[in-house]
Amino acid sequence: MKLASARRERIPVRIPMGEGRYEALIVVEHGDGVEGLGEAPLLPGRDREAAIRAAEETARLDLEARQAGVSLAEWLGGIRRRRVECSALINDRRPELVARQVERWAAAGFSCFKLKAANGGGVLDQERLGAARWAAGRAGRLRLDLNGGLTLREASERLPSLAPFRLELVEQPLAAGASASAWAELAARVPMPIAADESLAGQGAELKALGVGLAMKLATVGGPRPALDLARGAPGLVSIGSSHETSIGLAAALHVACALEAEPLACGLATVGLLDADLGRGLDAGQPHLDLPAGPGLGVELDRGALERYRLDR
Repeated sequence: MKLASARRERIPVRIPMGEGRYEALIVVEHGDGVEGLGEAPLLPGRDREAAIRAAEETARLDLEARQAGVSLAEWLGGIRRRRVECSALINDRRPELVARQVERWAAAGFSCFKLKAANGGGVLDQERLGAARWAAGRAGRLRLDLNGGLTLREASERLPSLAPFRLELVEQPLAAGASASAWAELAARVPMPIAADESLAGQGAELKALGVGLAMKLATVGGPRPALDLARGAPGLVSIGSSHETSIGLAAALHVACALEAEPLACGLATVGLLDADLGRGLDAGQPHLDLPAGPGLGVELDRGALERYRLDR
């Protein structure tokens, strides 16, 4: 059953975060006194129109689920799980600070730690991974996100040297525009699993067929339903991540993770603390495990007061 909406708001926002700022478009679908919510992160170098389409789909699905009185995960095909494990994001450059950051997250209950690469898997990153491995212990799971910083030749040479750190996953080692054949060649050369993020925007089906892992973001793959379609039957590892969204975007990703057929890897959804403020209420974010919120749809309500403070169209 598909239920129509009557009116749509598209509200640009800017929220301070650390030394920078997060910009997004909040989409609100109105219908019969009910609101459906979506969030499009507007990131440099990313396809903004694709992100907006994904947010509009999320808002429409949220509205439909609320009108039907069921959670979004149920509306997407059924709840497979009610909580997912979250990974902790490690972004300090200095190895001693990396160790401290891992120790703090571990003390909070996290056991999976994702490092953003500082120099493309070179000496500095190896020192950082060594510090993270020491702090996390043998049971800790480490990932490295290279953000598309390497050529096929560079990745083929550098990734094998990272084997001693026992990485669970290396994310987006190749540029977003790298060919599927380059991904296949790299996967055959390196000793650890690799996953695509940005590259899923144009060639997700091809990379899935090759067994490349899927580090999906809703804004990249087109929204909740395309994410579920892409993950269905995937032979490689699957995870759901965020682009620094508020609780609105995080809740949407959580519902998709809970509707996936197979159990995902720890998901990158413990990021709301990176923002100086949140725009949603109802999600207990920032924990080592994230539970589906109660209530229909996303289970998250728009904080209109916060929205008024950070909107750019007034």
